[in-house]
Amino acid sequence: MVATPRQRIERVAADILARDGYNGMGLKAVSDAAGLPYGSIYHHFPGGKEDIAVAAITARGVWITGLIEECFSDGVNRASLHAMFAFMADRLERSEWLDGCAVGTPTLDGSSESARIREACNAAFDSMIEPIAAALRRQGLRRNAAHDLATTIMATYEGAMILSRAQHSRAPMKIAADSMIRLLAAMVPAR
Repeated sequence: MVATPRQRIERVAADILARDGYNGMGLKAVSDAAGLPYGSIYHHFPGGKEDIAVAAITARGVWITGLIEECFSDGVNRASLHAMFAFMADRLERSEWLDGCAVGTPTLDGSSESARIREACNAAFDSMIEPIAAALRRQGLRRNAAHDLATTIMATYEGAMILSRAQHSRAPMKIAADSMIRLLAAMVPAR
């Protein structure tokens, strides 16, 4: 399926946001990476940079949520947690430790400048946490406990990503995954 110009802008903007954050996302870089004339950016996103960032964060959040739903379709367990954390470790390593998360990275800088960016990041994180919480509820955890553990898993994942980028190492992702497996074992009743 061929991407529309708007979708191309969203995709490249999400990649730039993951690497450079909101403050590092220039519209010229977006138009160049999308292969579109600079003026077309404003045709598709009249609000400019903020509109592009909100759309990119939202679209990438939907895509990541789909990956998380697939990852945890059989429950939250050793294999699914290792797969989740290894996905980011692989992405970081392939990018030579430059690419982060298109939701997490702009949260660090864009959310302090724009309520719309903060709200888009928050909504994306909420949608990413929910499939993990749903899987935990299916495994017997009560609603609040499932949400709390899912939030802890996501927060640990994002923090480990930052450490892995700083250290140029997969180790923080592996340590975090192993810690979440131990926490899961302590909180979820064995079946």
